[in-house]
Amino acid sequence: MDKEKAKEHISKYLEMNDSLIGFFFATQPFKMWLFFLIGPLAFLSMRYYFIAVSEQGLYFFRLNFWGKFLPADFFAYNEIASVKIGKGFTQRPMKFTFENNRKLAIKAQLKGLEKVAKLTHETQSYLESHVQVVK
Repeated sequence: MDKEKAKEHISKYLEMNDSLIGFFFATQPFKMWLFFLIGPLAFLSMRYYFIAVSEQGLYFFRLNFWGKFLPADFFAYNEIASVKIGKGFTQRPMKFTFENNRKLAIKAQLKGLEKVAKLTHETQSYLESHVQVVK
């Protein structure tokens, strides 16, 4: 899905007094143990997200197999315990830890086609200033 359609969809679901800082495309890699169990079908366990960074928190918009939006999950900044941001050339690994000890490891898109929503420096710095960053 291109970033114009995604931005239009994300803007519809923001809260009334919330404004969008930025958004990016991210993937959750497949589980390696699943690869040894069912082989190449493990790639079907990959998850795709558009993550919107707003003034009040993060919106996780998951995409289904056909690229359509599923209902969004919202987390205020005080519900996110920490985020670990790695280094990468085309994708930047991020590991979110939430207050309920749930963890989510994703890879944020840094480079790609023009129509792909990428993680910008401004969006990442805003995220880092509102969530505790683990080195």
